[in-house]
Amino acid sequence: MRKLIQMLVIACMVVLGTQVAFANYDEGKIMEGADLLSIQRIAIGAPLYPVVNEDAPNKEALTQIISDASRVAHGYEVLSYDTVAENINKANGVNIKVLNKRQSTKLFKDNVAKYADAYVILTVANNSRTTFFFDVFKAGTNELLYTYEIRANRSEGDSANAYKNYCEQFFKHLDRAADSQIKKKFSKKE
Repeated sequence: MRKLIQMLVIACMVVLGTQVAFANYDEGKIMEGADLLSIQRIAIGAPLYPVVNEDAPNKEALTQIISDASRVAHGYEVLSYDTVAENINKANGVNIKVLNKRQSTKLFKDNVAKYADAYVILTVANNSRTTFFFDVFKAGTNELLYTYEIRANRSEGDSANAYKNYCEQFFKHLDRAADSQIKKKFSKKE
């Protein structure tokens, strides 16, 4: 009986240890003085993404993956890059999708405040492990409000499904960060 219990304990430790060993590293940070509660609409900017693996999605597919992953977001409306680009095209007569990166970024930042309270830019680093950096900026002032980093495991490939998972994790963590600000706000009142 004692041996059986010891074996069960060891089996549980192995299973739990395996789950911890294969978890993605992630970290989110609210910038000092940032107010995530004021965000009602958040726009998705064009990702900074060099495709280095033929199995990885291209830039347009990654932009769509971010938009699709936003379905897990609560408390704010998410505007896709295509929607913001279309609105800028209607208002200014300029299609930012066909401009070079510098010009499209400038026009996006100059005009996004008309459509959203904040915007998110994804930067992808493809080193030994793929790392996603999400930066949320206040529209109009371009003040950094929140950052989130998630690093893939060595065993995870650069697939659309994995990228979707990272993007969903970002939106979930952004919601949790806003919830923590609500809790701090109410705890100060009491």
